[in-house]
Amino acid sequence: MKQLQFNKSADVYNLILGGLIALTSEQQIGKVTYRTVSENRFLGKWLKRAKKQKCYPKSISIDIDNLLDLYATKNISGDLSALFYHVFSEFQLLKNISKNFELSPKIRFDKAMNELTKDNWHISLPITHDRQTGKPYRPTNDKEIFTTNWYWDDAFDDQQALTKQVSIFVVSPPQNVIDCLYHYGFVLVKGLTSVDEQGKCFYQFKIFPENKYIGEAAIPTKYQNRPIREA
Repeated sequence: MKQLQFNKSADVYNLILGGLIALTSEQQIGKVTYRTVSENRFLGKWLKRAKKQKCYPKSISIDIDNLLDLYATKNISGDLSALFYHVFSEFQLLKNISKNFELSPKIRFDKAMNELTKDNWHISLPITHDRQTGKPYRPTNDKEIFTTNWYWDDAFDDQQALTKQVSIFVVSPPQNVIDCLYHYGFVLVKGLTSVDEQGKCFYQFKIFPENKYIGEAAIPTKYQNRPIREA
């Protein structure tokens, strides 16, 4: 899916929701199929019509143009519908995440790690690793979460608040980690994915103070394949 950055405003949410409601309505009466090509064609035409009729505020004209550029570049074979669904899911997770936790970010983070430990995740925060040696860290566990000193040092202040962007690395499919940290109030943002010489996958995720993040959020299970509702 092409990486596009959107402002997280109600107007962008209404644009994405409007497009998906229109798409779903046409699919329910059989005018549009559930194939990606058909969905992309419909959303591309819908965006052109919305722009021409000035259905949405001028403040999101750049967002509309970015989507139209994607459609123009990829046309019906592109990933416009996947992008719409992802942005919709991202708005839903932001809308519904609690902002009134009684516990501090550090305590909540530790609780999440304790919960994952009970599910046989090996937690190394941070690992013992010399950045100057140039030798990459190689996990020995099938399910592991780790980070390094340069990410972890001073990540939390004396009041146990998160003070900076922190990267954590996940070995093994990461969905349980995404779900667990979201439950405790953290949105994970996708970083780089790499594979070592043994074929192990490393997934980088970032967390941000107060979830004021930049990048593509990792979607918790509860918001995947979520039905579109006009609410």
